[in-house]
Amino acid sequence: MINARSPYIIEIDELNQTGSKINIYLWNGTGSAPAQPQYTLSKPIPASNNTQTTYDVSPYIREYITFASFPNVYNSISNTNTSQWCNVKIERFKLVGGVYSLVSDFTTKAFDGYGFYLDGSNPQDSEVKLREATYYYLYDSTATLSTDTLKRAGQITIDGVQDWYVRYTNLNSGLVQQAVFVDSRVKNVYRVYPTWYADGNKVEVFSDTNVLQWTGYFRPITECKYTPVVIDFINKYGAWSREFFFKASFDTFETDSKKYNLLQSDLVNYDELEGQRKQFNTNGKESIRVNTGWVYEDWNNVLKEIMLSERILIDNKPATIKTTSTEFNKNINMNLINYTLEFEFAYNSINNVV
Repeated sequence: MINARSPYIIEIDELNQTGSKINIYLWNGTGSAPAQPQYTLSKPIPASNNTQTTYDVSPYIREYITFASFPNVYNSISNTNTSQWCNVKIERFKLVGGVYSLVSDFTTKAFDGYGFYLDGSNPQDSEVKLREATYYYLYDSTATLSTDTLKRAGQITIDGVQDWYVRYTNLNSGLVQQAVFVDSRVKNVYRVYPTWYADGNKVEVFSDTNVLQWTGYFRPITECKYTPVVIDFINKYGAWSREFFFKASFDTFETDSKKYNLLQSDLVNYDELEGQRKQFNTNGKESIRVNTGWVYEDWNNVLKEIMLSERILIDNKPATIKTTSTEFNKNINMNLINYTLEFEFAYNSINNVV
């Protein structure tokens, strides 16, 4: 599969070729490829002794992936919105004697994820779009999950295959529940079994041949003093992920405006209350500073993903991150780690959408 935020390089280097081209077919959903390619790219070889040609298809793919909606499932497995991933078909052609001939083609899925430099080029991810780790969620015994959407544990996006299944194991009682994929689709799967919020659970994803694919742990935290802040963001795998900042948060309001010197209505007998300067285009922005509470060193990976995310919701409101650098502490040195991040809500306080 393709991580479209990193370059995805297509190479064509065939015997006697004088050039090459690729056809890029892009579509959302479960249907077949369109009859005509969305893009056709071509180029001649650099030199007779250097016949390699390469194409980066990622920028074209990203045009077909958007995250306008947020599913926030908690008691059912649903199909991921088809706009949040993309089908890709690539046809590779060589040019020999002025004639293009097909070399190969392949079809795959693309997500708005990325690989790190040390992962190498065109890194491949698991079908489960969440890092294997232990995650903590807010538990409130008075919450009604059908309406208290900010008190849901979040979801896991899985590029599932028919008859794959998810196994939930209660962390206190050891009881087991399973959910089976009825078809091959990209799925939103709840992290915590709906009636086990007080206990938490282990989640295991198995293939249709009973091979374990992924394991994660989800544990409840009850916060009595502060109101936790919920952050939903697109993670490195190109899927929605949820984290809770459990400790103190601080709201800030900032205004901005333009000023100009005012021409007095009467230069001889002007009104002192009129003033000499006037303000216009006044608007405001809100920001929030949040604290994780004490976390383990493993949380550094989550922090990276949040800071690199291009789509963030803070308590169901769109935001951008203002924090551009942070020191990664190690609990071998610090014993306990607390991180502070600052976000700015991605809208003006006075509606000026035109």
